[in-house]
Amino acid sequence: MKELKQLASKLFLHPLMPPAVAIIGSGITGLSVALALSRIYDVTIVARDLVGDNESHGWASPWAGAGWRPHIDTSDEDIEMQKASFRYMWKLAETNPECGLKRVKSIDYFDQVKDESLVWYKDFMPGCRRLPSTELPESVTLGFEFQTVVATPSIYLQWLKDRLSASGTTFVRKELSHISEIKDVVPQVDVVVNASGVGAKYLGGVEDELVEELRGQTMLVRTKETTVICRSGDLFAYSIPRLDGSAIIGGISQPGNTSTELDPALRTEILRRVRLVTSPGAYPEKVEDLEILQEIVGIRPGRIGGVRVEKEVLQTTPVVGMKVVHAYGVGGTGYKYSAGVSKRVADYVDDFIYGDGVVL
Repeated sequence: MKELKQLASKLFLHPLMPPAVAIIGSGITGLSVALALSRIYDVTIVARDLVGDNESHGWASPWAGAGWRPHIDTSDEDIEMQKASFRYMWKLAETNPECGLKRVKSIDYFDQVKDESLVWYKDFMPGCRRLPSTELPESVTLGFEFQTVVATPSIYLQWLKDRLSASGTTFVRKELSHISEIKDVVPQVDVVVNASGVGAKYLGGVEDELVEELRGQTMLVRTKETTVICRSGDLFAYSIPRLDGSAIIGGISQPGNTSTELDPALRTEILRRVRLVTSPGAYPEKVEDLEILQEIVGIRPGRIGGVRVEKEVLQTTPVVGMKVVHAYGVGGTGYKYSAGVSKRVADYVDDFIYGDGVVL
């Protein structure tokens, strides 16, 4: 690690220090990006919320279901990020089981998709097979079974932070109102990575109007279910087991709703939906019979048009010439995209520092 950073400093003609990269945001995206960059760069993470702030609703990462489910209605570039992320997390679950990642069987149901050719992952996900119609719930048009990965957010986030701290990454708690304020923390910053999530909507110098807050409400419950089951289309529902006798169940997405107050009335609807996609007896008929371990409300950092991963040289005062790589807009799929996004961001940072830095 130290040798790589020394090499980077020589290449960049700084006698003592490697190039400085500041990352805005310490959620799953920011941490994953930092891990990809910290081998050769001097990385500083600047954020209002940091790992361990498990009571704060100001960020989404601690509250995620964190199941890896492929997204099919997307671009080739997006698919490549998904694939890169899955490869990394699939391997990590085996080599570093203490990180909070586990391999698990998953079932994917669609109630609007009928064309199998649209499901790009059928030849990619381990053990993938199309389910016969006799194994499909009512109103489901297509289903696939495969092996995937689930994360326990509190464990995985801490594992990432511990690795970053060991590599010399600096963590600074600071809420920024304008992207220019990053220079107050890292005066000689070479590249800024904007992994601010929902904050990209409000951060001066960025203010992306396409960012969309999506309220989610879930329940962590006791269950014997060990298979990840998700359904999309007219009905949105999922059961994501942690493989410790518990599972996250949900299916609530409320665009534009920024309330972090628990809505007790949604408990019945969550249970109704999850019972439609899981096997009989997996969950009781009545909420009163559920063993609820925790009720969770979080604001997913969505973006109309999808994930934004691109580089930009800012042209407005007071940040003219600031080199920025944007990495936000993952919605409720931050864990799924994390490693793939970080790989793409690292390529852009390398290009800014060692390439021609041209923004196409």
